[in-house]
Amino acid sequence: MRLHRLRLLVIPFMFFLHGTGLCEGMDTGHPSGMNQPIPDKVLGTCQTIAAILSVYPTLEVRKSEEPIRDLQGITERPGCRIIAFGPTWGIAGEIDPAEALRGHFQGTGWMEEIRYAADGPGTTSFAFRKNRMLCRVSGGAHSWIEDGKPFTSERYELEAWCASNLVGGGSELLGAGGTS
Repeated sequence: MRLHRLRLLVIPFMFFLHGTGLCEGMDTGHPSGMNQPIPDKVLGTCQTIAAILSVYPTLEVRKSEEPIRDLQGITERPGCRIIAFGPTWGIAGEIDPAEALRGHFQGTGWMEEIRYAADGPGTTSFAFRKNRMLCRVSGGAHSWIEDGKPFTSERYELEAWCASNLVGGGSELLGAGGTS
């Protein structure tokens, strides 16, 4: 009898509250257990980003295919993430890797989403959109002034991700008012 009562309590939660498990709605998988494939154009863009960053011999570049959360952290889309890191001295005198990526996006017809652009001392963040894809790049080598002397972090870190925007004009990936 106890087992029957337990089933009556548990079964409704299993069917109607699929996103409220141990991860409290932050599950990365699709509710029905199906994963959305990553479009070839997204994978190709991530491979291009990884290739651009691989030109810098001291940077270690890692690429992963995974669901990417939108800029508000709510919706997930199929995509990929590239992380590059290494000693700051390895890029001294070279074009900053983030600026190399910005130049690539600008030169290949991507539209910059200005509202997501930010620059700090030694770091940058920007997003570009093209063909229902959104790519975001952020990072650099933090800089600061202490006792009147400029300092730069010994480690350069850059993260880039690209994701598809499967539904319409961008509101899911960028929040209300997005454009494609």
